[in-house]
Amino acid sequence: MAKVPAGEWVPHVEAFVDVSRSPAQHSAGVDALAALVNKDKLMLFDLVSKMDMYLTTTDHIVRSRGILLLGQIMSHISFKRLDVNAITTLSDFFISRLSDWQALRGALVGCLALLHRKSSVGTIMVADVKRLVEAFIADVQVQSLAAADRKMCFEIFSWILDHYPEAVKTMDDELLYWICQSIDEEKDPECLKLSFHVVEVVMKLFPDPSGFADQFASDLFEILSKYFPVYFTHGAGDNLGVTRDELSRALMHAFCASPYFEPFAIPLLLDKLSSSLPLAKLDSLKYLDNCIHCYGADRMVTHASAIWFKLKEVLFSLSSDQLVSSGSPKDAENNKNQIISEAERCLKTAVTYIHSSDRDIFINLILLDEDIVNNIHSVTTEEKSVGSSLQALGSVVSILAGSSTYLCTRVFQAHFKRLVDILGNSAGFDSQHLSIANGSSPAAINYGALYLSVQMLSSCREVAVASREGVPAEESWWLILEEKLDQIIHLFGKLLTIDSQPTQSAVRKECVSFAVKGLLILATIPEQCSLPLENAYEDILLMLTLVITSKYENAHLWRLSLKTLTSIGSSAVELHASKREMVYNRIVVDKIICLAESCDASMPLNLRLEACFEVGTASVNYMLRVARSLEETVITNISQVNGSIECADYVTCLIDCYSSRLLPWFFTSGGLNELALSFALRLWDEIGDLVTLDRIRSS
Repeated sequence: MAKVPAGEWVPHVEAFVDVSRSPAQHSAGVDALAALVNKDKLMLFDLVSKMDMYLTTTDHIVRSRGILLLGQIMSHISFKRLDVNAITTLSDFFISRLSDWQALRGALVGCLALLHRKSSVGTIMVADVKRLVEAFIADVQVQSLAAADRKMCFEIFSWILDHYPEAVKTMDDELLYWICQSIDEEKDPECLKLSFHVVEVVMKLFPDPSGFADQFASDLFEILSKYFPVYFTHGAGDNLGVTRDELSRALMHAFCASPYFEPFAIPLLLDKLSSSLPLAKLDSLKYLDNCIHCYGADRMVTHASAIWFKLKEVLFSLSSDQLVSSGSPKDAENNKNQIISEAERCLKTAVTYIHSSDRDIFINLILLDEDIVNNIHSVTTEEKSVGSSLQALGSVVSILAGSSTYLCTRVFQAHFKRLVDILGNSAGFDSQHLSIANGSSPAAINYGALYLSVQMLSSCREVAVASREGVPAEESWWLILEEKLDQIIHLFGKLLTIDSQPTQSAVRKECVSFAVKGLLILATIPEQCSLPLENAYEDILLMLTLVITSKYENAHLWRLSLKTLTSIGSSAVELHASKREMVYNRIVVDKIICLAESCDASMPLNLRLEACFEVGTASVNYMLRVARSLEETVITNISQVNGSIECADYVTCLIDCYSSRLLPWFFTSGGLNELALSFALRLWDEIGDLVTLDRIRSS
């Protein structure tokens, strides 16, 4: 290919070197030269040769512009293949220029361009990368540079650590010392994000307990700790290129990079949990959650007591009034709820990961905690048990019991029998009608005991589903549940029969909701757990089906029970519980589809059709049965439409339900065109027969 005469491209070099030219002219010059090199109309080393005086002159302004030009051209030809000798020569040049502080920017641009090259087009050698790092350590004082140059320094080191770790693994403590100096007092957000990543990666490269990372952990963490929690003081209009969340996430990853940070990080995070600033509390909990994951049980076990104390403080004592907020009371409440959710997540992690040879160490801290014991006593005996304290207690109990089979057993052993007995005593099993209150009188349901019992049942179901292999016979949580199974199902069933009490309607609805939730949980525990549960499964279905067929005046209970029946049916399908599907078909589907088969019934037709449709949504097979039942009912009754307005309305409602609810559901669930076609043909034939019969009668 013909080469471009020097007279055509040298002016582009001169234009870039001339500081009086506009940025647009500088950019155009780089683009033009790079295009010539990429198209082989200008050989790279012909260009370098002609630029020699710009690259080596004693005029630091011209020299810096020349080196910057070469560096930017290298950035523009990153996909052009270069041989090893060319890469090595360019590496030597740019590395040597790192000591030329007046032309440092061009050297940084060139080094970064060489590092970014792919192996398929020629990349820098590992030995040259190591020399590059050594030159940085010897010659580059990062914090003395402008923000843009500091950013490039951190980009270079970040890239080296991510892609050329072998180049730094054999280096001594000078590397970590240089990193400490380079990131200390950094304030630019983009530089900080990169510097946090540098710390994260370099600490992971030196895992040896006797290595330099252990020795420098204190110094590095002292620097990192200055930035926690991350606050932005920049205006909303500032173009920073990084968000607060991104910066905080990068700092969190740096905190979690090495277990050597544990002695410094955990006390700091626990201390910041006492802050009245919502951001500090939230970040402390997020960081603590991740640090527990990363530091390991052996290190974290020494902090178990302090962690539980701080988490307990947040879960049980935090109020929106304690938080500094410039927003509305609603904002403060939202902040509080976020903090509590994060504390619950952190407690779950702590329960799961903090253990030692004594696996009871963390659960004993909680179960034997005097405040927890007193709280459980108070919510099951005092009159006012509805509130944040009960919710916090329920969360703690759920987290413990849902963490593992062993922990579930410990919680059940400690509290489940007593809670069910309290429920039984408060409900009065011999009474015909139950009243709902928050007291300890014999005629009142104990809301606190009900709430905690259902929370524990929910957690044991999580454990049973997670195990997938059934619960071993020696695991006693299931044995405890079996012992109380009939009693608690009977209690839940009685709660479905309570009379409406307007002065306590809100609490009544809560209790009914928890009773139905309890039945749902028991009916969806995997069937391999126990034979007694299968008997209970039938009882639960009968209870809920009875509500659908006879308690339709109570809208809250009726819809709650219908939704629960649908969920139970779906669960049987999802868990591939074939025996339960057969039972569900026999007890629920058979009974419910019969509701719509009669024109005369005390239950409103719209409720009967709603029940049929909702139960059908539990599975395609159930919906097929509903569809066929409606189809037969329409065909059977259409002949009686003539002269009967009541029958006409009935058939119209059936057809409307079929066409507007069932068919769209089928199409959404995979489509069954033949079903609709079959019904349409049968309906058409039936109408045709009726027309013919009508003509015969008329004649």
